[in-house]
Amino acid sequence: MSDPTMTISTDPRAPMAAAPLKYLPDGSVDWGNMWDTFCVLAIEGGPPHRGTLLDTTTDDPHFPEYHAVTAEIVRGIKLVSGLDAAAAEPGWLAVICDTPGMARWLAEAVLAENVAARADGVNLLVPVASYYTLKLEIKNVVTAVAKTTHYWDEHLANDIKRVLAFEDAASALRARAARLLRMSR
Repeated sequence: MSDPTMTISTDPRAPMAAAPLKYLPDGSVDWGNMWDTFCVLAIEGGPPHRGTLLDTTTDDPHFPEYHAVTAEIVRGIKLVSGLDAAAAEPGWLAVICDTPGMARWLAEAVLAENVAARADGVNLLVPVASYYTLKLEIKNVVTAVAKTTHYWDEHLANDIKRVLAFEDAASALRARAARLLRMSR
């Protein structure tokens, strides 16, 4: 017989509960006012945003639905992070970060939230597809970017940001040295 005074603990690795969508008077999603708080990032030991990976697919960017989904994710990302985003290669949106180190860190953090992501220079690439719906995949992408950019801006130690900037500078120096070596041959 179980003890009724015992509390049931939840698995900290279980996906987080979804925040309800909030809407503006014109019917569009109020991305900028969706969350009161953010839970701990999955990369820091918190629950991932999604239970399974939201991956990218090869999709035809000529579909009208693709453009509508792209526009809504871009709008949401701007409102939750202040960062600009735009369509990149098919299946991906590029979120323009301040530095390559920021893009790399955000890509790792977004991926830990179970949303596909990768870095390409200063761009954080996140998935987009014509079949994405507002209440599921679009919200998942915007939420993952909201959580991780909030953490980057408000909670990530400056020492880590300095290390990432040093890595960026070292990488640029290595690339320049390699070009100079090729030119001298």
